[in-house]
Amino acid sequence: MAVPPSVKAIALLAVLATIATLVAYFTYLRLRRTQALLKKAQAAAEEAARAAALAAPGGIDPEIVLAILNQGLPPTLDNVYMLTQQRKTAEQAQAVAAGERR
Repeated sequence: MAVPPSVKAIALLAVLATIATLVAYFTYLRLRRTQALLKKAQAAAEEAARAAALAAPGGIDPEIVLAILNQGLPPTLDNVYMLTQQRKTAEQAQAVAAGERR
């Protein structure tokens, strides 16, 4: 007795769907593992940036280094100085505004 072509097509489709599901599942597992590794690497990079900033002469603020890294800027002394000046200016403006409110 011959198997109708529609049954063969359905069986082939079921096998392909199973393979695609397995590939998607294993890809998802790799993605989760990679995300966990990325979080560990980011934490290590932030810790290294803090340590480097504290060890630098003149005591660079580690939060400024982290802000530069989070913005995607290269962590050069020029960028650290620029952001430091911007923060000082913003703090002075807030102090002036707080003084005017009193």
